[in-house]
Formats: sequence, structure tokens, C-alpha cells
Amino acid sequence: MRSIELFAGCGGLALGLKRSGWKTLFAVERDPMAFETLSKNMIEPGAPFRSFEDWPTWVPRSHLDLVEMLRNEKTRKKLSGLRDKIDLVAGGPPCQGFSVGGSRNGEDTRNTLVFSMLEFVGLVEPKVVLIENVEGIARRFVSKPGQTNAVVSAADKAIEVLHEMGYSATYHVVDASDFGVPQARRRVAIIGIRNAGVTERELNALAAESLKNSAVEVRRRNGLPLSGKITVSDAIADLAGAATVPCPDSPGFYAGTYLKATSDYIKLMRTGVGADALPNSHRYSKHGERVQALYKLAHSSEHKGRLPKEFLLAAGTKKDKKVLLDPDAVVSTVTTHPDEFIHYAHPRNVTVREMARLQSFPDLFTFHGRYTINGPRRKFDVARCSQVGNAVPPLMGEGLGLAIKDLLVKLKAADKKSDSKQAASNSIAEATA
Repeated sequence: MRSIELFAGCGGLALGLKRSGWKTLFAVERDPMAFETLSKNMIEPGAPFRSFEDWPTWVPRSHLDLVEMLRNEKTRKKLSGLRDKIDLVAGGPPCQGFSVGGSRNGEDTRNTLVFSMLEFVGLVEPKVVLIENVEGIARRFVSKPGQTNAVVSAADKAIEVLHEMGYSATYHVVDASDFGVPQARRRVAIIGIRNAGVTERELNALAAESLKNSAVEVRRRNGLPLSGKITVSDAIADLAGAATVPCPDSPGFYAGTYLKATSDYIKLMRTGVGADALPNSHRYSKHGERVQALYKLAHSSEHKGRLPKEFLLAAGTKKDKKVLLDPDAVVSTVTTHPDEFIHYAHPRNVTVREMARLQSFPDLFTFHGRYTINGPRRKFDVARCSQVGNAVPPLMGEGLGLAIKDLLVKLKAADKKSDSKQAASNSIAEATA
């Protein structure tokens, strides 16, 4: 089963699809930092999760802009030459304009990138299309004074375009925690099938069943409990030690060391990691006295979970969102801002590695580029924290890959059943005649 991935980021969905048995031909990612992480983990010879062995020579093995690709007539002809050779085109277009956790701007130009993805689909004509995004993509924008926004959601519009291209399509809201990710991350999965052979209502029901089954299968395949939630302490307890060492890739900073692996999830994340290894990207932030005092006060006076705005205002911080991690629960959606999450045992931000654990990235998966970027450059560069926060959790990606394969099997069985019924009907008609 061959796939192509767009808006690949650092490789969360790519890793999940690989583990669910898909063979990805190539991936498109605009940001050089995110592509470096993807490359060192999945593309380069000797990469720990090597994939993309059949990367076409006409696609550069570097960061690429999808819009620029689509403007190149030679590239468009090459893409058209892939028709009937690709089973899946998958991707998660930038979500900042759709996100209810952000500005939710209907005029954000990045909102149109989902339709660039559909333009790509029109050239390649894969059997299946998967679009992963925030829940906000399924909500229509409400007009503001002086603006005219769409009367339907971007998800509905995308499904309408897929219909015009010969796809039956549906979408479901999936929760990453169902797939064994220690995070309550709800996402919309739009699935389009070319020549599906069933009604959209039937497709919706079949997809729901496949997603439900794949959530259990991902847990089973990875040695995780088949039910219940993986908690924060289940995920990062071995990264909570007090011992520090100089950070290997950041002079002047300190990093944490491993404690004993205590849960099935932690053992899964540390698969292949040497006994004397240091956690990658487990660099501690340098907090000033005021921030340390705030965090210590939160530990001593506040309940676990999102801190009250009144508490933050009284403490003099400009941040209106900070979460004191609850070790006995899943975390809320991991964002691109590590300073939104206070460690449950120590007065500090979570590290990039702890964010990655909460996203289900294995520890052998290393991150590259700058750790954090503040100010205007955040709009253009994707630092490690943003790479993690923007990613599809690999365990959820694995579940989506398994669900699509299962759905295709179901559709093939339904098609054979329909053919058998038609053949029987024809036989009866001939005998009657």
C-alpha cells in the first residue's frame, strides 16, 4: 500500500503510517527545521525509522513548498504520471487559522492550503485521501464586522470538492487518548474514497467501526492496556529525576537523565535506547526567580489542571493559560508552547522530550533545529517545541493507517457481495425469461 504525505512536519504521521504497514513514496514539508528532523529519523541512510526507500529522483530530498510544486508544470506532469499507482495521499494542513485555541481567523491565508492539497489529489487521483486537522476545521466561521465568511465549514467544503472529483467522503472526530496517547487531543479525520461503491451513510458507519477497532489494535500491537487512559506519570515519570548533566547540544544549559522505566508505555517509548543513554531534547529551561516563585506557589496552593486566570493575574504573569500537570490524568492538548505546562513534580516547564512523550514519539526519534523561537520568527520557523506540538501523535497516526486499511478491506468485501447479488439477480432473470 503506497502513500504520499503532504505537510509532513517532523514526521509524526509518517512514522504512524510506516508502523501500520504503509510504504510512503515521498513527503512534502516546507520548513527546513522540521524537514531536518524528518530526514534524520526517516529518510537518511542509517535513520532509526528508515522509510521512503523509493523516493523519486524528480522530487528533491529537501524542504519543499507544496504551492510552489503545484506551480511547476513539469512537476504537475510527473504527479499525473502517478495515477493508479498511489493508494493514499495524507496530510495535516496548517491549522492555526481553524484552531479555537488560537485567533480562529477566517481570513488566515493558511486556511486555503487544504485546497492546495486537494489540487494535488486531483493530479495523483489516489484511492484514499486522509486530511487530519483540528476540530475547528469542521466549524464554520462566524462573520465579524466588515468580513464575509463562509456559510459552511472548511471540512464541508473539502468534502464537497472531493465529491466533485469522484470521491465519497466523511469525517469523524477522533481522540488521541483512545489510541494510547496520554493526551486528550481531539482531531477531525476527513476520509475520502474514490469509487467507494457505498452510500455516504454506509461509508460513515464503516469508517466509524474501523476507527474504533484500530484504537484497540494499536494498543494491542504496542503492548499497552487495551482500555483506560495512559496518564502523564505513565508517560514521563522516568524523566522526572532531579539529577542533571550539561546538555549535550546546548552549551550553558542542563539536561535531565533517565530514571527506571516503570510503565508499559515508558518501556515502549524507550525501545532500543541504551542503558547509559541520555534522553534527547530533555533540556531544562532557565527560569528567573519570578517564574520559579510562581511555579512553586502553584505547586503549593493550586489544584492540578489549568490554573485560574485570577491566580495568574495576581502573580503578575501575562500568560492566560498555564497547566499544572496532573500525574494521574491525561494532559490537555499539547501545544507548541512548553511554557504552558508546569511539571507536576518540579517548578519548571516541561521539556521538548516530555512534550514528545506526551505526543507518543519514541525516544529514538530525535529532534533538530533550535529548541524554541519567540517573537515574529515563530510565524516562519518551526523550532523543536513547535515541531512536537504541531505533529500528529505517532500512535494515533498508526491507528489512522490501520483504520484506512481495514476500511478498504470492508469496501472490497461489500463490493464482492454486491456483485454476487447482482449475478444472482441476473441468473434469476435469465431463468424466468
